[in-house]
Amino acid sequence: MIFLKELKMCLRKLAIVDDSLEALGMPKEYQRLRNWIIRIIVGWIVHIFYQLAYANFLIIFVLHYDVTFWSITLNTFLWSYVGNIIILSALISAAILGLVLHMCIYLFCKLFLLTLCVKIPV
Repeated sequence: MIFLKELKMCLRKLAIVDDSLEALGMPKEYQRLRNWIIRIIVGWIVHIFYQLAYANFLIIFVLHYDVTFWSITLNTFLWSYVGNIIILSALISAAILGLVLHMCIYLFCKLFLLTLCVKIPV
């Protein structure tokens, strides 16, 4: 729950920055950020299921342990849960930071081009 509150607060601050950049001529890119975050989450969920399937295959068929499928799955999931959450939050933060940096670079390029077009009186 704390992670979601921090994400909402970060997105609110990003919206403030985005509104000010829009006032300077930069279009809003919420849809792009949303699509990136959804792709990251779906990709990481697929990776987690791959990890679980690999661990189950290894333990049941290669090592021939006599344990139930659900106990192996639960143990594998709980063993890697913290690492998966940390990596997922880092990936989402990197996507947000990347979008903010993209917007800032766009703004700096636009301001630079504007300064080239404006003649400075001497």
